[in-house]
Amino acid sequence: MSLLKSLTSNTVQKRLFASLRDKAPKITPQELYEPVFEDSKVYPEYSTINVRLQSYNFVPLEKYEGYVHRIAKKFKFEIVDCYAVAAQTQNIQTYKPNSTVVDSEIELSKYDRTVRISQVPSIRLPLFISLIQTHAPIGIEITVKEHEKVDEDNRYIPDLMLKEKQLELKALDDPAIRRNLGWE
Repeated sequence: MSLLKSLTSNTVQKRLFASLRDKAPKITPQELYEPVFEDSKVYPEYSTINVRLQSYNFVPLEKYEGYVHRIAKKFKFEIVDCYAVAAQTQNIQTYKPNSTVVDSEIELSKYDRTVRISQVPSIRLPLFISLIQTHAPIGIEITVKEHEKVDEDNRYIPDLMLKEKQLELKALDDPAIRRNLGWE
């Protein structure tokens, strides 16, 4: 019986010691062949960046906007918004040679798409811009700049009838107009 007690007490004592496997650091499969180096540097971030894409050709512009969106996700930027702005149309006239007679009239539409991103580290932005400029299709203009209030205002189409009614309401505050209407 004493032999059995001594065996159980020895096994208990052995279990208190950590094995070599328990002492070794846990390694994930990504760290197996290449170690992970922690980047202790802190880089400043841009608050919000607008990537504006413009083209006369609608289909490549739409496809490319999706590409820019996917690349921004791969760079781990936060995509705030992606939106289309109303197309700007221009009438272009071609003239017959050596005359002022109009030969043909063409209406061109310039389409506009914007991808708004935030949390952009300043160290990654040049690489992102270089990548999207390199892969840009022919005919697409790219503008990258910080977000401003003007960009938000250009997004919406103004309601001319609403503005006209607002001006009428403001005009009713004029004392001369109120007297003419018989309100005073």
